[in-house]
Amino acid sequence: MLREMDKAVAAIPPRVKSRVCAFVSDGFRGSQLLSEQNHWLHQRCHFHLLANLVRGKGKRRYRIRSSNLRDKILEATRVILGSRNDPVLQQTRKVLRILINRPVCPPYIRKQALEFLEREHDFQAYLRYPSLRLPTTTSAIESTGRMVRRATRTARTPRSLLLRATAFLRLKRYVICNGNINRIN
Repeated sequence: MLREMDKAVAAIPPRVKSRVCAFVSDGFRGSQLLSEQNHWLHQRCHFHLLANLVRGKGKRRYRIRSSNLRDKILEATRVILGSRNDPVLQQTRKVLRILINRPVCPPYIRKQALEFLEREHDFQAYLRYPSLRLPTTTSAIESTGRMVRRATRTARTPRSLLLRATAFLRLKRYVICNGNINRIN
């Protein structure tokens, strides 16, 4: 996958690439390296993180082991994602570490939370650089991909697929992300 990413980045025209200053990703393998190699800020997707933390919760919460613990972990994570207040952040990090070290915490939740704490700055680039107006999710690009797939689903050859996708994107011009709300806690 990294090879394909290198090819995609190499295909960006130099005058366009020189204007890129940030990279928003869902945290796929190699995304951190890609941003470092190109000297881009890295903003990780909040939705993907939160979705991983609630994975397996189900609709019948009373049947899910450690549901209350997960709710507390989710709330602590949300506070860290949106706060600039250092005392609040320090306290919430401590609480989160205590929560994930409880024996009833599912291992995959612990793993996600530990990665989040380790890479926290990647989730807060939008707060550190408000002038860039970075989105906190990858939803704009994901919805664009969905629209391109819909527009090109009847293409029969690779060439027709490329032509239809190019025409669609030129007509679409841009996708507006709902953005984020820079909360200060």
